[in-house]
Amino acid sequence: MEQGQPKIISSQTSKGLGLELLRGTGALFLGIDIGSTSSDVVVLDDQSRIVLSDYRRTKGKPVETFRTQLREIFDKINPANVKTIAATGSAARLPAKLLGIPFVNEVAAQAAAVSYLYPDIQNATVIEMGGQDSKLIFLHNKPGAGRVKDFALNTVCAAGTGSFLDQQADRLGINIEEEFGRLAIESENVPRMAGRCSVFAKSDMIHLQQQATPVVDILAGLCLALARNLKSNLGCGREFIKPIIFTGGVAANAGV
Repeated sequence: MEQGQPKIISSQTSKGLGLELLRGTGALFLGIDIGSTSSDVVVLDDQSRIVLSDYRRTKGKPVETFRTQLREIFDKINPANVKTIAATGSAARLPAKLLGIPFVNEVAAQAAAVSYLYPDIQNATVIEMGGQDSKLIFLHNKPGAGRVKDFALNTVCAAGTGSFLDQQADRLGINIEEEFGRLAIESENVPRMAGRCSVFAKSDMIHLQQQATPVVDILAGLCLALARNLKSNLGCGREFIKPIIFTGGVAANAGV
């Protein structure tokens, strides 16, 4: 979706949902996820259908971005209809405190979401890649509740996160959201590149460019480097139990 414009969802799965429902008297539920890169707000109806969503890059101003989102969303809905609001994400603690709403730990939020969306799954592995960090979460679900069996987080480093791809895409002049993934999957010869450090990745990129390596191959190499980094770092010594669920902003990148 385009940034800066709250989107009203109206599809075959949510037929008839729109301004009439948003401005009516039905119960609504608001979820907030503010990370290091983006702020995501979603409004659900009492059938757990998405009726309104908004995604924006925070550009280093998460609180200001969220305030704008909330103001525009409340222009479209009746605040009195909102029965529950909850927040999660690495930058959501302060907004949650200011609003006086519950803050949910990201790992717990992932576990609860997977348990709700896939209630029949007993064991699963969740890979979550955001702009700031990556997570590997192993779930052992009990009926009606998700239980975290084990989890691992990356260190405070851009390598292995969405920021790694952001940096390299910027160096190549590629739009990370619109072009990166589409171009990466066109590659037929994926080169090996350093994924543990952005500085080393830059050196590898320069070397590949000097060899006239196609941009699509370089992009695919970056995607592979990111995957190899997660497997060798967070996944070292751990068994990836299927099914594997991929979430976070990087999951929208088709190349990864």
